[in-house]
Amino acid sequence: MERTSFEFALCGVWARFKQSDQNQVILEDIESWAVAKGLAVSKVERKEVGRFGKTDCVVIHTDHGSACFPVESENNQLNWNKRNDAYLKTAETWAKLEWFSPFWVCRKDVTTILADCEHRPAEDAIKLFNYHTSTIYTLSYEAVCIEQIMGGSPCLADIRPLAREAYLAFYAGYKSASIAALIPAIEGAISAMLPKETHSLPTMERVNRAIAGAINTAAELHFEGMWIPSTYKTTAYLFGLDEMVFAFETFRRWLQDSFFQNSDAYKGAARLNRHHFAHGLSPEWQQANLSRLIVAIATIGLVESWYHQNSSTSVFFPTVNKESTLLWEQALLHGTAQMVIKLLEEKQYRQNGLLVPKLPTDDGSTLRKALLMDECIADLVRPLRNAGWAVEFIDDSSDLYLKVKATSGTCSFNVALLHSCGSDNSLYKELEKDCAAILYRGGPYLQEYFARDVKIHVGPVTGWQPPATVSHDEEDLGT
Repeated sequence: MERTSFEFALCGVWARFKQSDQNQVILEDIESWAVAKGLAVSKVERKEVGRFGKTDCVVIHTDHGSACFPVESENNQLNWNKRNDAYLKTAETWAKLEWFSPFWVCRKDVTTILADCEHRPAEDAIKLFNYHTSTIYTLSYEAVCIEQIMGGSPCLADIRPLAREAYLAFYAGYKSASIAALIPAIEGAISAMLPKETHSLPTMERVNRAIAGAINTAAELHFEGMWIPSTYKTTAYLFGLDEMVFAFETFRRWLQDSFFQNSDAYKGAARLNRHHFAHGLSPEWQQANLSRLIVAIATIGLVESWYHQNSSTSVFFPTVNKESTLLWEQALLHGTAQMVIKLLEEKQYRQNGLLVPKLPTDDGSTLRKALLMDECIADLVRPLRNAGWAVEFIDDSSDLYLKVKATSGTCSFNVALLHSCGSDNSLYKELEKDCAAILYRGGPYLQEYFARDVKIHVGPVTGWQPPATVSHDEEDLGT
């Protein structure tokens, strides 16, 4: 019997089965219907079919293959509705997080993320998501995605070197540049897995075709390759039954509703939107997380594997190999070198009375605060303490200055420490109001100009000698 005749016969048996009482299935009747259609039946049985969620089915085994007929009883329908509603709710949480059901993440971590974020507003939920994934999507995890997962995917062959360079650039301090390099790669990877004649189609049409192909493969595996009415192989039916279908569909929704969403309609808090980047409408894309892009691109490799029904990319996270380890160590080396470069840059600009210019993802304030606090402790607080003064910070909110209060008995005075001598004159004037001395990091740089008309002591912190506690004469504070 030809395949088309086999399927035609099964359609006839299915139509008759649907009209029967689904709450009282009689296997002998079904076998007789199949035989009447010319099928060589070897066995008819009732069992649950499915890789994840199960479907109560009547399975007919014949010489030309097997078929399964879902039993549409009231109880089975209620169970399906309950499971589907739960997965729809989970999908809403992933949509709020502007992400998708992730591959290569253990169930325990996924459950924790969903539980913590489900009832939070979008902004807070994404912050929690970033907190949790910071210990999941680590440097080593990203290295494995690039070297091993992308390495097995034909559609990512040209993108993998770009991902490697972007990964190293990100941890070398060039975060926006690395993100900008990877954003177009997602569309390119999707196009690369599809036939050339589809490349002129709209972006989301290409996305839909790629995901539909992957879901078709998942549906075939879900029902063990048996014939089943097409209604039961759709995303709508399998969304809450098959984990792979659920993951592929939430990935498609993320691409549609977040990443490729039109700029006017996109209101997300994750800031990862291709149109904001491509049209320069907002700099918010620069804050996006590199790990999201690397994982998304690696996921496209998995979609390709299921689209072409091959095993180029596994659903299991690979064991770290030598190449991944070396890339990870290379990123650590770049990060270490970047810290040295940052310190040298800060020193060079400070010596010229300037702040290091802002970068899209780093305004330099964190480093300035750290250096200011470090030198304040070493060159101001400790000398004051050694001279017998009790010291407390009274203003440490700025990255341009710190203010401390020294107290001994009934005598007290304030001292300010500036980030550099080249601070604005208005800041000198403001600090002069309640400070006995204004000190600064490094050496003098046009001090007469920047500290003009300031009447209290101004000078380098390393050259200032605090007064002894036995002397309360304020004239001694400027020695």
